[in-house]
Amino acid sequence: MRNFFGVCILSVLLASCVSVNLPGRKSVPAKGVEFSAPSSPFKAIDSASSDKAWLSGATGNTISFVSDCGGADPSLQQMETESLAALSNLDVKTSDSVMFNGREARQTVATGTVDGIAVQLALVVFKKNNCNYTLSYGGVQKQFAAEQNHFEQFKAQFKAP
Repeated sequence: MRNFFGVCILSVLLASCVSVNLPGRKSVPAKGVEFSAPSSPFKAIDSASSDKAWLSGATGNTISFVSDCGGADPSLQQMETESLAALSNLDVKTSDSVMFNGREARQTVATGTVDGIAVQLALVVFKKNNCNYTLSYGGVQKQFAAEQNHFEQFKAQFKAP
């Protein structure tokens, strides 16, 4: 049941990473991205709305990334806002400009609800070489801190081309 709920949360959160294509511009995922998959208890899952995604068998938390190359060119603020749009009762705890992969990025932690369930989400959004990237970690709010170190390790090893 916990895994089912995690997949539901993942679907809602990742579906909020919207890309708007302009006429004549084709959006494709990035090629050549380097990363290390999160360690156990995270296991890879199929997700049509992300490049790669992992679900924790222990908590239902998820880690994922989405890339979008050659499509729209939103601002970092727009990317952040779109990624948080799935949360009702949104409360942005932190939102800072940082350097990530040699580029300016927005790093955000927010809480809110999805179908009345309290959730927490951490994001890093950035742009590099005509691609937009969103790295995310999320889950039920009371389980969020338990595996946040897995997301920190994932971010540290993530390299966009």
